[in-house]
Amino acid sequence: MYKVLLADDESLITLGLMALIDWEDYGFEIAYTAESGEEALRYLKEHPIDLLITDILMGEMTGLDLIKDAKEIQPKIKSIILTGYQEFEFIKQGLLLGIENYLVKPVDEEELLTTIQNVGRKLSASSVATAAGPAEEGSTLLDNTLWRFLNGEIDKNDCLERISLYNVQFDQSFYNVSILNFEHYQKTEIKKNIRDLIEAQYSATCLYSPNQELIIIFGGPCEADLVTWNQGLVKQLCEEQLGTGLFYLSMGKTVKSIELLEESFNTARDYSLLQFYLEPNMLISDGSTIDRQEELKRQQEFKENIVKLLLHADEEALQMIDLFFDCLKKESKFISPQVAKKYTFDLMSYIHFSIQPDDLSHYTAAIERIVYSSDIELMKAILREYCYEIILSITNQVHMRSPIVQNVLQFIHAHYDQGLSLKTLGQQFHVNAIYLGQLFQKEVGVVFSEYLNRYRLEKAKELLKTTHYRAGEIGKKVGYSDTTYFYKQFKKTVGTTPSEWRKI
Repeated sequence: MYKVLLADDESLITLGLMALIDWEDYGFEIAYTAESGEEALRYLKEHPIDLLITDILMGEMTGLDLIKDAKEIQPKIKSIILTGYQEFEFIKQGLLLGIENYLVKPVDEEELLTTIQNVGRKLSASSVATAAGPAEEGSTLLDNTLWRFLNGEIDKNDCLERISLYNVQFDQSFYNVSILNFEHYQKTEIKKNIRDLIEAQYSATCLYSPNQELIIIFGGPCEADLVTWNQGLVKQLCEEQLGTGLFYLSMGKTVKSIELLEESFNTARDYSLLQFYLEPNMLISDGSTIDRQEELKRQQEFKENIVKLLLHADEEALQMIDLFFDCLKKESKFISPQVAKKYTFDLMSYIHFSIQPDDLSHYTAAIERIVYSSDIELMKAILREYCYEIILSITNQVHMRSPIVQNVLQFIHAHYDQGLSLKTLGQQFHVNAIYLGQLFQKEVGVVFSEYLNRYRLEKAKELLKTTHYRAGEIGKKVGYSDTTYFYKQFKKTVGTTPSEWRKI
C-alpha cells in the first residue's frame, strides 16, 4: 500500500477526503492526517510517505511551503494541492514544485480518483525503472484536465483556465483526436520518448490516458494537414527504430472547434475497435475498408451460439470462449488491452442479459475483476469462470422455486423502478412479509434488499451504455430517489463510478 498524508486545517475536509473513495481499492492507505503544515512536517521526519495532499492555505505555513520542505525530507514524495477558485497564482507556484494536480474544493470524486490512479502508476513505474524526466513528472495535471475535457466532464472555460498553466494553445482552425496504442506502452522511457517526439515534430498536444493509450490532439489550419500528419506519424513509427513494437493509430474525425473534441475522441475510440480486423502498424480512420455490417453479423452469430450452448449447460461454450480469445490475439499479433477489454465486456454483457440469471453476484464480481485487468489471458480466465458458474447453475437446477417467489421475481423485474419492500410485496401477494423474506432468501440465495439493489444497478449499467442520460437521472429511473445513495451503491457494488462504467 502507498502511504498518504492529508494536511488541512479544516478537519471536515480531511474526513471528507477519507470517505470520498475507497483508498485501499486503489493501493493507497491514509497513514496520517495533520491540521497544520508544522504537524505534517513533524510526521514526515519520522515516517515515509508516498503522497502528500495538502490545502494550499493553512495558518502560518502554506501548503506550498509544506511541499517544498517535504521534498527536502523525502525527495521522491508526490503531492497534490487543494485550492479554491481564487488562488490561481498559487497554483502556478505549485507547478514549479512538481505537484501532480490541484483539486478545487469541494473535491470532485472522479478527478481525485483519476489523479491517484495516475500517481499510483508513477509510483509503480518508479519502483522498477529510473525516475521519469521533468516532462512526464509535470504532466499529470495537464493530462487530467485534457482527459476530463475529452470525456465531457469539464467545460471549455474550465479546461482553458487550467491548461493556461502550461504553454498549450488551442487557436487552430481544425482539430482531430487520435489514439496511439502500442505494444511497449509499459516501458516508461519509450512512452516518454514517443510523446516528446510527437509534440516536438507535429502541431500536437499529447496526454497519457488511464487506459494505457497515448492520446494525441492535432491542430492545424486545414483538414488536409491533419490527415498528412497522422499518415506521417505512422510512416515514422514504421521506419524509425522508436521502440514502440506493433502499434495502431486511430484517427478521429476532424472538427472545427475545441468544443467538438469530445466528438472526435469518440470516433477515434470507435475506430480503435477495428484493431480486431486489421493488421498492425497502420492508420485506422474513416478511410479504412472494412465491411462493418458483415463483421457485426458474424459477431452476433458467435454470441448467439455461445448463449445457446450455455442454456443447454454445454461445456463446449467454454471452448468457444477460448476460440474467441485466440481470435483476439490473432496469432500473437498486437491488440491493445483496452480493445480486448471492450470486446470482453461486450460478450459478457450479451451473455448476461440473454440468460438473465437471478444470482447477479457472479456477473458483478467478474466485471469488477475485468475493470482492473490488462492481461488478455486473465480476461479469458475470468470470462470462462463466469460461464462455468452459469453452466453449474443451470445443471443443478437450483432455481426450482415456489409459485409465490416466482411471482415476486417477475413483479420485481417489471416494477424495479418503484418503491418496493417486503411489506408492499407481502400486501400485493397476500402473504406475511417476514415469511416472504425468509422464503425469498432461502430460494433465491440472497436477501430481498440485496437482490433488488443489484437488479437496479444492472439496469442502471444497461442505461449507461445505451442512453445519454446523466448518471443522476439514471439513478432515479431505476428506483433510487437519493442520487448520492445511488452513486455510493454503484461504486461499492460495481467497483467503478457510473461515469467510469460508461467509458469502459
